[in-house]
Amino acid sequence: MSTVRFAIVGAEKIAGLRGKALPDTVRAEIFGVASGVRLVRAILAVALCWFAAPLEASAQGKDGFYLRGDFGDSDALTILGRIEGVDQPTRCDRLLYPDQAAVPRDPACSETASGAYATMAFDRGAETMTSATALALGYAHGWLRLEAELNNTVLGATSAPMVDAGRLAPERVHEWSAVEEPQARVSGFNITDMFLNVHLDYNNSSRFTPFFGVGGGVSNVILVFKGLRVRRTLTDGFAPEGGVDPGAEVAVPAWQTRAAGTADSAWLRLAESTIGTNLIGGVAYKANERFGIALRGRYARYGDVRKPGKWDQVRSHAPVLANGNTPATFDLVLSDIVFYAVTISFVYDL
Repeated sequence: MSTVRFAIVGAEKIAGLRGKALPDTVRAEIFGVASGVRLVRAILAVALCWFAAPLEASAQGKDGFYLRGDFGDSDALTILGRIEGVDQPTRCDRLLYPDQAAVPRDPACSETASGAYATMAFDRGAETMTSATALALGYAHGWLRLEAELNNTVLGATSAPMVDAGRLAPERVHEWSAVEEPQARVSGFNITDMFLNVHLDYNNSSRFTPFFGVGGGVSNVILVFKGLRVRRTLTDGFAPEGGVDPGAEVAVPAWQTRAAGTADSAWLRLAESTIGTNLIGGVAYKANERFGIALRGRYARYGDVRKPGKWDQVRSHAPVLANGNTPATFDLVLSDIVFYAVTISFVYDL
């Protein structure tokens, strides 16, 4: 990794112009870097010295290609999910009716508009082991480095409540079990990136070089999604919209009796591509002419991913809508995919 002595070498270059006085603007920039008052001024001053003194800059380190390998840990922030599709009231399911003449035929039962009807918020903190690894090929020239990087971040598994959303949410207050509440789970969650990153080194006279960078590229998100919604039993007060209170002294409709205690479940494997970006910062230590080590932090954010799926069962029968024929499909959408990682980097100059 190439380094540049700005505070000392830059001054020597300018002062070494056979006794010429330092310009006031250059003296001001050097003072700004030495004091560390403003980062922007520091970057401009380093850039000035890099163009003014390329020989001294290259003497600090070896310009050229290098390899970098990272090993560390990661942690996801809150990731939001939602299920989109056609949602119909339980009372409309004709497979629950012994007498087909009793099936409701109101507009709600023939609704085919798609919308979000369940949401999840997978909070930070995985239930399983996480990791962050990377391999990069870079080129250094003075204070500037360009890297082509391959990252793999394992975010583990985590669960979240599945919360009703959409127009039917008020109807479902007395539908889901309070003992086994609707739950969603993601497992095998990992992200693979192919990024191009640009780094700026804050060079100085020591072997420690702070740096920061930005980058982005194409990412592949892989995980397994599981969803489960269990209805209350009649004993627990299963009273969906259109039904009756099972505790009252009235006959419970046959469809309500059949729906009580049933479940909706889904299993879906997601492997989708999206666009990712990251911010990078850390400090590097130059052990010798070829080897270096760095402590590196990374904050990454990704675009939404969407995967179509199909319920494995709906109300404990075949995964079909209320008409008994149309497949009960949905789209799983994940948004606000964000994580941070801290790694140790090992660098070898080629």
